[in-house]
Amino acid sequence: MEQKTKSGFSLYINSSENVKHAVRVQRRKMKYRKALLIALVIVWIFGLFAYRYRTYRTMTIEKILTKDMANSAGSFAYKSGTICYSEDGMSFLDKDGNEEWNRTYSIKNPLVSYRGNYLAVASKSGNDVVLLTQSGQMKQFNVSYPIIDIEVASQGVVALLLQGEDGNYIELYEGGRKKLVSIKTAPDDNGYPIDIALSSDGQNLAVSYLIVDGVKTKSRVAFYNFGNEGKEKDDQMIGSFDFNDTIIPKVSYMGDSRLCAIGDHQVIMFKAGRNPSKKREVTLDKIVKSVAVSDRYMVLVLEDKEKLTKKGQYEMEVYNRSGNKIMSKKFSSEYNKIAIGKREVLFIGNYHYAIFNFAGHRMFRKNFKRRVLDIAPTGKARKYLISYEDEMDLISLR
Repeated sequence: MEQKTKSGFSLYINSSENVKHAVRVQRRKMKYRKALLIALVIVWIFGLFAYRYRTYRTMTIEKILTKDMANSAGSFAYKSGTICYSEDGMSFLDKDGNEEWNRTYSIKNPLVSYRGNYLAVASKSGNDVVLLTQSGQMKQFNVSYPIIDIEVASQGVVALLLQGEDGNYIELYEGGRKKLVSIKTAPDDNGYPIDIALSSDGQNLAVSYLIVDGVKTKSRVAFYNFGNEGKEKDDQMIGSFDFNDTIIPKVSYMGDSRLCAIGDHQVIMFKAGRNPSKKREVTLDKIVKSVAVSDRYMVLVLEDKEKLTKKGQYEMEVYNRSGNKIMSKKFSSEYNKIAIGKREVLFIGNYHYAIFNFAGHRMFRKNFKRRVLDIAPTGKARKYLISYEDEMDLISLR
């Protein structure tokens, strides 16, 4: 390579041999990059197939937790473990099935809500409320009217929907005792409240109302704000949306920026916050039988109207926060309960359970000789807690 120097700058003049060598080097690099890209694509495809078609063959009992589960109300994954609750108390088990804390109370027909570091339990149609922290610290208080529904925010604010003598009340409590808000709702104004949803920061509340006008019915999804925006309104309502000829029995926040409202023949996705707006409507041509919602996903189990005479004709649909359907799967097994794991759906029956991934593949199915009360994820991959009437087992799948 010849070099010419001028005014302190170096100029390089390449010979034809150097040009050919550079071209060969560049071609080798391109081949290496292409081979690397192909290898990455192959690995990605194998990973995708491994996830999509992963099947577990055996269930191993890792630990037997002997306790009377006959009066158990349920269990669910919480933090890195599992919460078990009943009318007599609540306990937290870590990922290995060890009991970290156990608290006793007396709550008939318990309704449970959990978010962040708090869990709340209320007596359906009763007046008792219990607020617990993730470490098991507990506070109890009573309210003046029968409880219809309960929601808890991540910092411990509790929202209650109450049945009053001449109307309903929405009340918020801080730390389990201090009443922050009390809003009376009358049937003539907004209708009959069916369900409530509280944002994780405790600032926004959504309520589904049923309005009956003669033989006509409609639903109203109303948004309340307990911050600066709501203070400008007399009833702290910052927006509402009406839907004719439909009933919306379920509203749920999917993170603080999205709310889903699930009706008898449609799903409505809202942008929540200061200025709530309707973002998407999904029309359903089947009957909604079951619903499960997490911060990221919504699972619907639909019953096919055309096959109602054939027992067990169901279709599972999974949607993301934008309302896009990411999976649809038909199945025929009867069940009592569904639960969402990280990227899986559990179907629990009296004597069996099944696990489907979000690709629609059934990863595991098991029949039992004794009645199953509940199955809950533990927060650890492939590990679950199975509750029977006389014991609870920590199991793993392989």
